[in-house]
Order: sequence, then structure tokens, then C-alpha cells
Amino acid sequence: MNHSKLSVRTLTMLALLTAMSIIFARVFTVSTGFLRFNLGALPTHLAAVWFGPAGGFVVGAVADMIGGTLSGYSINPLITLGAGSVGLVSGLLYRSLHEMRLGLRLQISILAGHLVGSVVINSLALHLFYGYQWALLAARIPNALVLSVVNTLLVRILLENKALTALVRKA
Repeated sequence: MNHSKLSVRTLTMLALLTAMSIIFARVFTVSTGFLRFNLGALPTHLAAVWFGPAGGFVVGAVADMIGGTLSGYSINPLITLGAGSVGLVSGLLYRSLHEMRLGLRLQISILAGHLVGSVVINSLALHLFYGYQWALLAARIPNALVLSVVNTLLVRILLENKALTALVRKA
């Protein structure tokens, strides 16, 4: 998202990534009651890598607002901020760690995005607005670690797809 004006192609890609995030988070999910395992953050990380921190933030935040509304929840601004922060933090770190090799760069940026957005901000929201106890919220840490590993592997695989990368470069 380095352009002063967003191209229609870039907006279309961001919209598709947002739709994918909603589907991955709301349809393809495994819930263990309190914890949910899904790939909803995968398109957010892809947007962060391909379109920068702003693109990652927009995909994460908009997907959270639309997905939550479709599921019958009211929009919680702090949880939406957490979802957007996953993309913002991963995009900022991915861009700033350009001297590192790709695998390590992805690992650090994706893990940091999950820790800041999901573990810190969303846990704070769950505690403040819904009264969850901190001891229970600590269970979100292993969840974030597992999702970070899975998302890192999938983003790496998708980045190595030359046809997909060429399509994104045109945006």
C-alpha cells in the first residue's frame, strides 16, 4: 500500500483477503469451548506481507467487524483493534526486518502479531468487558504459539508460489 492512491486491483485483493479471513474464522474453525483454532489470521498476515502494515490492519479489523456482525455479536472496538493489530504488527516487523532471511523474518513478525493482537489486546478486552480471569486467559498463549507456527508455514508456502506472487505484484 505504498501508492498515494489505491488501485482497484489492490482494493479487490484486500477485499478478497478480508472475505477469506471471515470464512476461515467463522466456518473453518475448531472450538474447544474457550479456545478457538482457525486460520482467520492467515489472510491478515498475507495482507501485511503483500500490502504492508496498513493493509494487514484493514483486513484484520474489517474481517472482525463483518464476521462478528454476521455471527450476531456487537462490535467490540478493543477486540477489533486486537484483530487489526495482528496485521499491523506483523506488517511493521516484516518490513523492518528486511535484512533477515525470509523464514526467520516471517516467524518473528507473525509471532509478534499474534502475541500483541490476540494475547495482549484481545485478552485485555475479554478481561475488561466480559470478566474473564487472567489465569483462564493465560491459556491463550499456547493457542497463539500454535497458530503462529501454522500461519508461518502456510504464509511461507504461499509466498513461494510464483503465480500467486506475480498476481499480487500487479496489484
